[in-house]
Amino acid sequence: MSETAAATILVVEDEEAIAEGLRFNLERKGYRVDLAADGQQALNRVASHRFDLILLDVRLPKVDGFEVCQRLRRDNNFTPILILTARNQADDIVHGLQVGADDYVVKPFDLAELLARIEGLLRRQGWKRDPESNGNEEEAPELGRVPFGEYWVDFRSWQAKTRDGVQELSRKEMAVMKIFVTRPNQVITRRELLAEVWELPNHPNTRVVDNVIVALRKAFEENSWRPHHIHSVRGVGYRFVF
Repeated sequence: MSETAAATILVVEDEEAIAEGLRFNLERKGYRVDLAADGQQALNRVASHRFDLILLDVRLPKVDGFEVCQRLRRDNNFTPILILTARNQADDIVHGLQVGADDYVVKPFDLAELLARIEGLLRRQGWKRDPESNGNEEEAPELGRVPFGEYWVDFRSWQAKTRDGVQELSRKEMAVMKIFVTRPNQVITRRELLAEVWELPNHPNTRVVDNVIVALRKAFEENSWRPHHIHSVRGVGYRFVF
């Protein structure tokens, strides 16, 4: 059993068949699994138990998934959250990332991809907790606060000064910004970002990368069509400029 396989996962899903299917497959991988059938139940579970990761549906009774995510982050709970959603519109995905989700998978999802995303999030969470870890995505306290233009990102607090004031960034947003600020003026391909941040180097869909870029531009660019810092390199990827 791997180190991440001992983790405890909260599955928040109101469709019983999907919830039980997720429980079955996660327990086969060695994870401990708890279930919540609505958003309020999820908040109650998190208040009384420690989880290593939350799989969170969006369309939930009582309190929807976006609100659950937002409340947890507002209460300084930074348990990794992976949103499961049937909403595949870019605005919905960006909104999920903005309220604090770390990643998302669109329904109907591929089980192997979902398990890979879970393992990647848990591994990076382990690196963050362990100062002796050799992981490099979130282990960068030496960067401290990095200013650019009117803004800054603080890799110690996971906060950033954005157009809307000081806010917490998600793990994916922080990971992408770390790559950008340590490799300024370089062309960084979508495939590189997919491999380094999502650990999915051969995944055919790079839209997940573009959605995080949209969120970062909303945070740091006055005009996303004429960005000062996060530039598109057509057909290739992105270039970050201080």
